[in-house]
Amino acid sequence: MKNWREVVTDPKEIKVFAALDGPTDTWRTISAIARQTGFSEEYVASVLEKYDMSLTRHSETPSASGSAFVGLLEKVGV
Repeated sequence: MKNWREVVTDPKEIKVFAALDGPTDTWRTISAIARQTGFSEEYVASVLEKYDMSLTRHSETPSASGSAFVGLLEKVGV
């Protein structure tokens, strides 16, 4: 399994992945990543979709607010 740091080279995408790779976070919502990075939810979603199932995975269970959770494959598994 590849580490995102070996694959992602775009500075904006790196910021999204750094927000997803917090020391205490396994799963994060797109809105939380957007708030932390200052990017739109649409941009964050497009970056995460680009790497879906190669570096990231969407949870089958949504958050309490109904938002989708996203996690790094290296943290949450396949």
